[in-house]
Amino acid sequence: MQNRSYKIGIVSGKLLLRKIAFSSNVQNVITIGRNQNCDISIQNAQISGSHAQLIHNLNNELYIVDLISTNGTFVNGQKITSNVPYPIGINDKIEFSKKGEIHLTFNPENYSSIPILELNNSKQSSDILGATNILEKLNLKSKIIIGRSNECDVVLPDQKSISRKHVSIEKKGDAIILTDLGSLNGTFLNGRRVVGSAKISITDSIYIGKFLIRLQGKATNLSDEVAIKTEYISKRFSNGKIGLNECSFEVPSKSLTAVMGPSGCGKSTLLKALNGDSPPSSGRVFISGLDLTSNYDYLKTQIGYVPQDDIVHRELTIQQSLFYAAKLRLDHASSEEIEIKVKQVLSQLNITHIKNNLVGEISGGQRKRVSIAVEILTDPLILFLDEPTSPLDPQTIKEFLEILQDLARNGTTVLMVTHKPEDLNYMDSVIFMAEGGYLVHQGNSRNYLDYFRARNTIEVYSELALPEAKSWIDKRPIHSGGGKQFIANSQFKRKVNYFSQFWWLTIRYFNIKLNDKLNTAIMIGQAPIIALLVSVIFDQVSQAVPFLMAVSAIWFGTNNAAREIVSESPIYKRERMFNQGIFAYIFSKVIVLSTFAAVQSLLFTLIIYIRFNGEHPSWNDPLFSFNWMLLLSISATLMGLLLSAIVSSTEKVMTIVPIALIPQIMLAGVIAKINSSLVEVLSYFTLSRWGTEGFSSIQKTISSPNMIVDEKTIKFNEKGVLEKDKLIFVQDGYKEIEAIPELTNNFHDSYNDIFGEMAGEFKLDVLIIVILSFLFFTGIYIALKQKDSIKIR
Repeated sequence: MQNRSYKIGIVSGKLLLRKIAFSSNVQNVITIGRNQNCDISIQNAQISGSHAQLIHNLNNELYIVDLISTNGTFVNGQKITSNVPYPIGINDKIEFSKKGEIHLTFNPENYSSIPILELNNSKQSSDILGATNILEKLNLKSKIIIGRSNECDVVLPDQKSISRKHVSIEKKGDAIILTDLGSLNGTFLNGRRVVGSAKISITDSIYIGKFLIRLQGKATNLSDEVAIKTEYISKRFSNGKIGLNECSFEVPSKSLTAVMGPSGCGKSTLLKALNGDSPPSSGRVFISGLDLTSNYDYLKTQIGYVPQDDIVHRELTIQQSLFYAAKLRLDHASSEEIEIKVKQVLSQLNITHIKNNLVGEISGGQRKRVSIAVEILTDPLILFLDEPTSPLDPQTIKEFLEILQDLARNGTTVLMVTHKPEDLNYMDSVIFMAEGGYLVHQGNSRNYLDYFRARNTIEVYSELALPEAKSWIDKRPIHSGGGKQFIANSQFKRKVNYFSQFWWLTIRYFNIKLNDKLNTAIMIGQAPIIALLVSVIFDQVSQAVPFLMAVSAIWFGTNNAAREIVSESPIYKRERMFNQGIFAYIFSKVIVLSTFAAVQSLLFTLIIYIRFNGEHPSWNDPLFSFNWMLLLSISATLMGLLLSAIVSSTEKVMTIVPIALIPQIMLAGVIAKINSSLVEVLSYFTLSRWGTEGFSSIQKTISSPNMIVDEKTIKFNEKGVLEKDKLIFVQDGYKEIEAIPELTNNFHDSYNDIFGEMAGEFKLDVLIIVILSFLFFTGIYIALKQKDSIKIR
């Protein structure tokens, strides 16, 4: 059978719909489905959009893969597992549903046909894996197409990350032009994502999915390279502590490797050094032969990383989490393509049955699977996992590790930190770390006890704790020799569709808020509650009312935003490592929080207007008041986001929120008169100072107690002079006074000296609020930028 060709027919009843010819020594992948972009499109209700694939390799072996079809794929009457290649031969019966209405035959000549599309994969114009170099092809035709379709001039048989027609290379005069054809996962030139077209030369490296292509020579499948190679890497933290001592090693591709050792020995530090989360202080890391730092823009799309903390929002359903992650990471994918991909990943990790559950309602083990599902949406070369089995029970661990084995069989290298010895039963190799950040052993996962001359893993751990570890440290491997020549390209700025990111980040954030119904209701409910209290307590529009409106606006914005960045810092950091833009992230937060602030401001000003309408004075210009309250809330939102960006935990941010808010009350010039120039200058940096003045400008007049002298206390001394210090004033109703002079009377005299004619003017209040907002925004950007490990542009 090894020397024969296959002729296969796709049959409906007794009619031959399509015929395919697979020739010896020619590799190809054929997608069958109802979608027009499939290699073979079958318009039948039993066929899914992308139903199945036929895979023919260079050994003349034929496989069928079900692509999570609705009606299933059946081999000899048994439904096969989705996404698992199943070997088939001429004696097998293959059907595309239980009814068997559409099926395959190895004897297409026995059926009468409708007009046939013959797909003969031995045609000379198609080149598998670049057997003919591209320059030679360009001598024969001016334009060649590269992709996974057999119609392409160069066929790259990767059904996951390669589009049907992925990229073109065209000769125009003396120039050679590379053009991305709207591919799903992008095309990278020397590590830079190509948007549109780019001029290329013989020395350039083109990355398409997992393949490295040059104008001369064959394409290189990076998944067949050594997955990880390190050269003398070490890690020293800013406080001088050594987290990782110098080590060099290699990790084979498509393998499962565990990293083990006592607590604090540097396991997570090593993992982060390898994936770019916290790069080594010295030495070099190569991923599939490419230098990690200089090729990070490309490699970050080929690396999956699940830290100990969950990287999915608890307020979203599993389906929503994967959909939005795909929209953010696969920015060229259509919604239909993403739905297919999400469906595949859900099936691959056995979580389809809970796809509509909120992430916060599922178990820890299921959440870990969802985090991994997010990472394998992009079919990474390597998947890094930090203690994924820690929260799992034994049965769940077994299922989880079997999933990792499937990922490795399908081409993904897995490196995971673990402290459970039983995990090694599923691993190919193990790396042991000793206390102090020393790598002391790498070897087969079955033989480590012999190496350490131990009876069990507990004894190994005892040997790796200081001071016992010293003998193993002295004999540790520093360099695991040799290896091929590795590639270090220059890093370029990757162009990302930041508007698309902003759009989907905003939609996702709205869904998070709307799904978290209780907290959102409490957040919005603050406004009417506080406004009603103001309405009940105050009979007149005194100076306290504009002051409390300003303070309330500041409270709404700050309180709404203070937890919003720090609470999702693991998610932000992982998405930032992949491709997330800081501006898109900040603006998505501001837009969503400002929307809720607008609802709060509307409810607050509406209640205040209704309460004081018809009073003397009444509340002036409710629309103007709403706009001013909203602007204050947005500025306070930026202040809250700044607090959230500079701290490391939600506990810390809630500790500093009062420190930020209490001065807003003290320095507004209402609670106490500002008596010194220093305090006056400090008040300029508070939103409440300018917010209260702005509301006073809008209101124009306020009510003030009308104080008169009690006639019984009027006395004159012996000289006939009125004894003013003994007079007693009593209130006789209220009087209307101008709001701004009454307020500015509480400010220091230097206010007028500094701002001159603008002092007390509304335009000054607007200007200062805008300046403070800009400073807050700049602070957020700087704080988030400083969280980057490798330089991300």
